[in-house]
Amino acid sequence: MSSLTRTIRDVRVTPAQSRLAATSHVALKYQIYKHSCRGSAKTHVAQNAPLDQRPFSRKSRFTSLGTEQVIQLGGFLAFTPSSEPPTLALAVAAAIGLPIALWVYKCIMMVIFQRRIIYMGYVPPNARNEQIGVDVDVPKGLSWEEITLRGEGRIRLAGILVRNASGATEAPPLKTLIVYLQGNAGSPLGRLPKFQKLLSSLPSDTGILAVAPRSYWKSSRRGATEQGLLSDYTSVLSYATGQYPSAKVILYGHSLGGTIAICLAARLSAAEYPSVCGLVVENPFASIPDMVKALYPQKWLPYHYLGALVLDRWDAVQAIETARPDSLLRKLSKNMMVLLSEHDELVPNSMGQAIFKASEKLAEGGEEGSRPRRMVFVKGALHEHAWIKPSWLTEMRRYVDSVAPPQRRLTPGSFDKGYLIV
Repeated sequence: MSSLTRTIRDVRVTPAQSRLAATSHVALKYQIYKHSCRGSAKTHVAQNAPLDQRPFSRKSRFTSLGTEQVIQLGGFLAFTPSSEPPTLALAVAAAIGLPIALWVYKCIMMVIFQRRIIYMGYVPPNARNEQIGVDVDVPKGLSWEEITLRGEGRIRLAGILVRNASGATEAPPLKTLIVYLQGNAGSPLGRLPKFQKLLSSLPSDTGILAVAPRSYWKSSRRGATEQGLLSDYTSVLSYATGQYPSAKVILYGHSLGGTIAICLAARLSAAEYPSVCGLVVENPFASIPDMVKALYPQKWLPYHYLGALVLDRWDAVQAIETARPDSLLRKLSKNMMVLLSEHDELVPNSMGQAIFKASEKLAEGGEEGSRPRRMVFVKGALHEHAWIKPSWLTEMRRYVDSVAPPQRRLTPGSFDKGYLIV
C-alpha cells in the first residue's frame, strides 16, 4: 500500500488535469483504491507491469491502468488546456482557417437562401399586411381601387388601380393604362406617392395598374421564382388588355421589375397583345449574376463567384438577343425608353446601357422620326428616388404622349388650329 501511495504522490500533474481526471474517472480511481487496500501484491505487480501484460477486468476496462496513465488518458480525451503558448503553426492555421470557415458558411447560406435575398416581400416590416387608407395614406388627388385576380395554378394576385380623382360622378373610361412592375421589395402601396406625381401630369383618362406577384403584399404566399413571377405578370397583362380593351397599355418596370418586363415581353407574342405599345425600364438589372459581381466587385472575395450558382438568372440581355421575330419585345424595342439614375448606388448604369445597346438590333427598321426610343440619365437621382426629380416627370410625360397620343388632349380655354376648345 505504501508503494502505491508513494507512486500516486510522486505523479506531478496540473490542477486542471487533476480535476478532469477526478471527474472523468471516479469509478476507475475507486477500483484502484479498493485493490490497493486489500494488500494484494498481485494488484501492485499488475499495475506496474507492461500494458500488454496487465489483466483485463469485466467490471472496469481501465482497472489495470496505472494512476499516471489514467490522468494522462483523461487529459487527452478532454483536450486539457495547457499553459504553454500556441505554436506558430497553430496560430497560422487559426488566422487562415477561421476566415475561410466563415466565408464558406456565409456562401452556403447565401446559396441556400438566395430566393429570400432576391425576393424580399417581407421588407419593410408589415409590408404583407398593409391596408390602404389605414396603414398607408392615400395621396391627395388620387382615387384608388383594390383588385384581385387569379393567376395560374390557383395563385391569388392582389393589386391596386389608381387614377386621378375626378370631380365628376363617373370617371371617364381609361384610354391609357400603365402596368407597373415593382422592384424586389415592398408592396404597390409604397409606390403611391410616385403614382400620384406621374398621374398629376397626365389626363384623367390615364390609370396605373400595380399588382403584387406571389409572396408580395396580399398575394398568395407561394415561394417566388423566375418562372412563377413571369406567370403572374402574364396573368396581369392579360387582365389589363382584357378588362380595358380600348386602352393603350404601357409596361413600366423599376429595378428588378424592369428586368422582368423585358423577359416577359420576350416570351409573349405581339399578336396576342396588340394594345401593348410602350416599354419603360428604370434602373434595370442586366442579370442576377452581373448584380452579384456588382455588389461584390472584389475578386478575392468568394461571393464574387456565386453568380454561377443562382437559380433565377433574370438575364435581360440574353432575353433581348434571343427574342423571337414575332415576340412582343421586338415590337416594343422600337419604342423602349431606358431611365437611369445618375448616382444609382445599387445598379450600375452600365447595366442599363448594355440593355439599350443589345436592343439596337431589335429596333432596326421602322420609321426613325416617329420612334420615341431613347436612353435618359436623370441627373442627381438615386436608385429609388428618380421620380422626385423634375426631369423624370418631364421624360415620362413626353414618352406617354408619344406612344399613346391623346385624343384631343386639350383643356377648356386652349386653342386648336385657331378654334377655342370649351
